[in-house]
Amino acid sequence: MKITIYHKKIELTDKLYDYVQEKVGGLEQYIDNVIECFVELDEDTSMKSGKKFRCEVQMKVPRSSIRAEEIAYDIFEAIDLVIPKLTKQIEKYKGTRSHPRGIKSLN
Repeated sequence: MKITIYHKKIELTDKLYDYVQEKVGGLEQYIDNVIECFVELDEDTSMKSGKKFRCEVQMKVPRSSIRAEEIAYDIFEAIDLVIPKLTKQIEKYKGTRSHPRGIKSLN
């Protein structure tokens, strides 16, 4: 899976790059037909409560797109929190792909 990382107002260190590659790349065990994956890391300092970090992941798959976003006080925490959302979206995508138009099997 090709992973493209965009970052705004945040330094992309080797540790952060490897962490994103490990976590998002690990989703390949659930889905194998990802065309491209975009990860956007952002720091928002306009919040009253201080710095907040945002991680948004968008996966391009055939005939659809899987997207999840999470905000946290730590960039690594935001990455960790977005992974379960993506796995849930992947399971939903796999279910609709095997049963198009709401047709369910009787098994």
